[in-house]
Amino acid sequence: MMAACFACGESREVVLFEKQKKLGRKILVTGNGRCNISNRFIDPVRYHGKNPLFVNNVFARFSPDDTEKFFLSIGIPFREGKDGKLYPASLQASAVVSALEYEVHRRGADVRLHRRIDRIEQKGAKFLLVTAGKEESVFDAVILAAGSCAYSPVGASKIGYALAESLQHRVVPCFPAILPLNILEKNIRRLQGMKWDCGVAVVHNGAVVARSEGELLFTGYGLSGPAALEVSRAANELVLRGEVPDITVDFYPEQSEDDLSATIEGLLSDGGKTLAFALSGIMNERLPRVLGEFAGVDMEKKASRVSRAEKKALVKVLKHLTLTSGGPRDFSEAVIAAGGVDVSEINPATMESKKVKNLYITGELLDIDGDSGGFNLQFAWSTGALAGMAQH
Repeated sequence: MMAACFACGESREVVLFEKQKKLGRKILVTGNGRCNISNRFIDPVRYHGKNPLFVNNVFARFSPDDTEKFFLSIGIPFREGKDGKLYPASLQASAVVSALEYEVHRRGADVRLHRRIDRIEQKGAKFLLVTAGKEESVFDAVILAAGSCAYSPVGASKIGYALAESLQHRVVPCFPAILPLNILEKNIRRLQGMKWDCGVAVVHNGAVVARSEGELLFTGYGLSGPAALEVSRAANELVLRGEVPDITVDFYPEQSEDDLSATIEGLLSDGGKTLAFALSGIMNERLPRVLGEFAGVDMEKKASRVSRAEKKALVKVLKHLTLTSGGPRDFSEAVIAAGGVDVSEINPATMESKKVKNLYITGELLDIDGDSGGFNLQFAWSTGALAGMAQH
């Protein structure tokens, strides 16, 4: 939609092919239905891929400020949330889709719904597009803006990658990113449904490779919630390389080990209480027994009989519970996909292919993926706009 908006003008015929019944289904589910349009703190360090610095050239030509001005011009002012996240002031993703759809039509694009492009062929200097229904159309230029294969419930698929490969482009193998984590330790599943603000880290060969802090949701298969999603890319990338990273959980990130030890010491001052009961004032009722298993401490033991070594083991588990990452969950649960078309084959100023003249590739089809929090949508808006503007 962004590419179509910016491509229109000067009596140019712009056709937007959409395989689904309506435009923008994936936008509707972003930001939990509120559409996290962008982020105030856009920075290359928040992007990943073989060449994440590619984003510098993109944002230098269509910046987050340009994005904000564009959306304001079509009736969508921004509201800033936590961590610099930018939302539509209405907090409704549907308002963003409606405004974009209106603008696409207002600018004169021909929107053809239920038209999946199955094949693109070069015919001299032109392109022949063939739909699943065998309709054929010829164009001077093509912009691939099909999105990634992440989150198939709203229609995502691998068709965009296949079309890019058919037009001489190399696709870096994709894997799911920003999604819940499978955990191999089964006893953690007894915490299913519990939410807790935690620090979460991915540790490989003794080094922290990703870290986050926020709400963690314990599930029947492992970990979910924002804190888990933010580190999932790093964990999945290692697992798919044949490595086995550790996932460490800090249940009290706001306290040091010494402070937590002092807190627990105070709670155990009544020696007649069981250890589990004594700790019930600072943690969910299911947590002590599960963590006691990891620490090797009997939580039914009277507080007066808990040894110094046992207290130390318990604090270590509360601050550094170490779990084992399992294989990645399916693309159907992923917010985004890592991998995609090699950006060394794309001109970042225009998004034009360096291999095929007048072919443009944008957004999540490229081997660029951002952190959660509006970074991926910002990349989509910017690359779509640049590809559209390049048609003038």
